[in-house]
Parts: sequence; structure tokens; C-alpha cells
Amino acid sequence: MIVIKNLDKRFGKIHALRNLNLKVKKGTVHGLIGPEASGKSTVLRILATLMRPDSGAVTINGVPLKKGWEIRKLIGYVPKTPHFPPDSTARELVTLAASLHGIRDKSIIYHIIRQRGLESVADQSINRYSESMKKNVAIAMALVHNPPVLLIDDLTTGLDPVSLGSLKKLLSSTNKTVLITEKDFNNIEGICDSVTVLRNGSTIVNDELASIRQKVGKIALELKLYDVRQIQKLIFELEKESVKVTASGDSVFINFNSEAEIPNIIRVAANAADIKEAKSMKITIDEVFGTFNQEGIR
Repeated sequence: MIVIKNLDKRFGKIHALRNLNLKVKKGTVHGLIGPEASGKSTVLRILATLMRPDSGAVTINGVPLKKGWEIRKLIGYVPKTPHFPPDSTARELVTLAASLHGIRDKSIIYHIIRQRGLESVADQSINRYSESMKKNVAIAMALVHNPPVLLIDDLTTGLDPVSLGSLKKLLSSTNKTVLITEKDFNNIEGICDSVTVLRNGSTIVNDELASIRQKVGKIALELKLYDVRQIQKLIFELEKESVKVTASGDSVFINFNSEAEIPNIIRVAANAADIKEAKSMKITIDEVFGTFNQEGIR
């Protein structure tokens, strides 16, 4: 579990974090969402013991931040843009990260390198790597000691679609406590159970993603059909389930009250029409700011 209380950080005249409070439950994936310069990376660097807060209290799995060595054993940290010595290799870097935690077993190092898709280039100089490969090296280094807490700054930056897909799959199935930062809600869809939205170092909202969707008014699915002639039948069947349905082009939009309704909606839709694609309605950071500024910062 990660617990942050009244965290404050300044860089000269810039107030990066303002009385920030945050709690990430053990074994959950939590998103820290906000635009550039909202304080997201600063939070992760503090948690990773790379910088000190000006005030406030932080504990990770009950260990206070001042116990730096104990904290570093608990966490794996992936920076937004990793930087490595240009003549190093992935195997050397992952081996170094492992040795810092007393790990000498080469099979562990081999496994994590293979998991991140680096096996074929593990002994090449890192200056020949793509940005995605470098990010995968950083992920491997963060995971090699199997930490219970994982911190990932800007989940999608630098990763190619295949690497991003495998990482999302890992996060969705892990029992680790995970805190990830992102600028866009849509990049955390299906990964995070809960989110904290930041602006100018302050919390705008801290809630379950489903609850935020409901308050913003984006509790909806978009279904795209192969055959638009099936739309009327689909609408007829769905309206029998007491959900609001509208159509536009080859898409049908379904509003519902709870995400628990989704499996039944999909079942009814699949029996009524040939579904090409089903996805949640996109939610934007500006919509969240607009909604929760009206309600008051919470």
C-alpha cells in the first residue's frame, strides 16, 4: 500500500505539489492522471527516493520514506525517458540492477530479459536500441527483483504497440501495487481500478474510474456493426433491457447505469447483430476538470 499525506514540493518559485493526499490500496493498479507539469513525475520521483519532499509524510507497505534502502527494496521504478551509458548492454544493466538486490541467479536475469522481448539484442550496445527497447530495459531493471510495488512514469511514452500490449497484460494480471502516470484516460482503460487527477500539483478528484465516468456522463458503450441494416433490430433488443440507445452511422451508443450491466448488454447485442468493435466512450481530462471544478475540488 502507498499512503501519501499532505505532500508539498517546491522548485524555487514553482509549487510542484500542494498538500497532496493519495492512497493506493495493496494489490491494485492506480492511475495518476494530469496534463504536463501537473506534478505526476514529481510524485513518482519522491516515492522512488530520487528527491525529497519539502513536507508531508509517505509510507510504502508501512515503511516510511526516510528509510531509503528499505523503500528501494520494495519498489521498481520506470522513468518516463530512461537514459543509459551508450556502451552498456541490456544484459549488463539488468545484471547490475539484480546485483544491487543481491540476486546472482542468471536464470532470473534471462527470464526477465526474455519477458521484455530483449533476448535477441541483450548483448548489443544500447546506443543501437530504439526508444521502445530502452524503455523495456528500464522495465526489466525495475522488475528483476520482483518488487511488491511498481512505479511507472508515463506508461505509453516510448513503447511500441507490441511492448505496450504485453506490459498492459502484465499489469492487468499482477498482484503488485502499481502506480502509473498518464496524460490520457484512454491509455489506462482496462488497467486501472482507481485514479487520482492532478492539476498544478493539487488533487482535482480521487475516485474509482467507473464513478468518474458516471459523473462526467460517459457511462456508455459504442458498438460498431458490420451491417448497418441490423441497427434497428439491435436497438429494439437493447431497449427491452431498459437502456438508452442511440445510433449514428454504423455505430450504436448504449448508456447504462452500472458497469455490472455490460456483460448482459454485450450478450444481447451479440445475439442481435454482428459486432465489429465494442469500446467505452472516450473521456478527456478537460471533461473531468469541467465536471469537478463545478462540484468543487475534492
